[in-house]
Amino acid sequence: MVAARRILEGLATVLLVCFVTFFFTSKMPGSEAAVICGPAGTACVRHESAILYLNHPFFERFFHWLGELLQGNLGVTLAPPEPIGSVIAGAYPITLELIIYSQVIAVVVAIPVAMWSALRANGLFDRLSTTATFATLAIPVFIVGPLLALVFTVKLPWFPGPAANVPSLWSDPGQNLYVMFLPSLTLAIGSIAVYQRLLRADMVATLEEDFIVMARAKGLSTARILFRHALRPSTFTTMTVAGIQVGSLITGAIIVETVFALHGLGSVLTAAVAAKDLPTVQAVTIVVAVFYIVCNVLIDFLYTVIDPRVRRGRRA
Repeated sequence: MVAARRILEGLATVLLVCFVTFFFTSKMPGSEAAVICGPAGTACVRHESAILYLNHPFFERFFHWLGELLQGNLGVTLAPPEPIGSVIAGAYPITLELIIYSQVIAVVVAIPVAMWSALRANGLFDRLSTTATFATLAIPVFIVGPLLALVFTVKLPWFPGPAANVPSLWSDPGQNLYVMFLPSLTLAIGSIAVYQRLLRADMVATLEEDFIVMARAKGLSTARILFRHALRPSTFTTMTVAGIQVGSLITGAIIVETVFALHGLGSVLTAAVAAKDLPTVQAVTIVVAVFYIVCNVLIDFLYTVIDPRVRRGRRA
């Protein structure tokens, strides 16, 4: 019942995003027909307007567009004409890998740093890590990207520079992960700081709970207490913020793709905005919104896996 309700809420949100996206893009100056025709003249504009359904009232155009969208027809790019579905299919793997890879790096780094900081709260390591996270949070991704590219591709040629060829993850996983590491690290740095600070604060509180005191009294090792007893109940806040942060990650991915010249959804969206290609802007916006909503719904379900009390509370 709860799962069905969350899915329905997600579908309603997607529908609202579709309406808002179509409304604002339809109110932008100019028209798709004029972009297609260029200097060809009024007759061409009238012809293309009829083909693109632009002569109909707003709600008729919206429901026609929504019907095509539900059938999987995302439309055609304006110049040159190309199915938008094919463009997105070729670009989304880069953006998706960039986001997932960055979060893997963030989790692998943030969890042990946060656990050690919580275990030695207010110690030297805790103070140094807190200062480092403050510093990384103060530097935006459009500064971090060029700095990392300058250091690790120019001064120290350890990684390929911008516009490097990215092989498929399935055909050459080693080379793919190597090429994508620096862009993913650029996107991960902000997440590392956020996750480390949140997890450290929650784990400090968890380590003072009675069940942790009991586990220590039983003589369990520190590693077992941290990983088996303290980590799971300390991840609620971190997971919630991770779901909310998906939007920031998508925004950061657009910047990272621009810095490292990666052909992902960010570059597709940027090129579409510059070319006034409204159908492509609409399609990419909907794809990104659906991805964001699906991530948040999945995280909501993960709460029941992490803490059975949530599952029992929902049943009650």
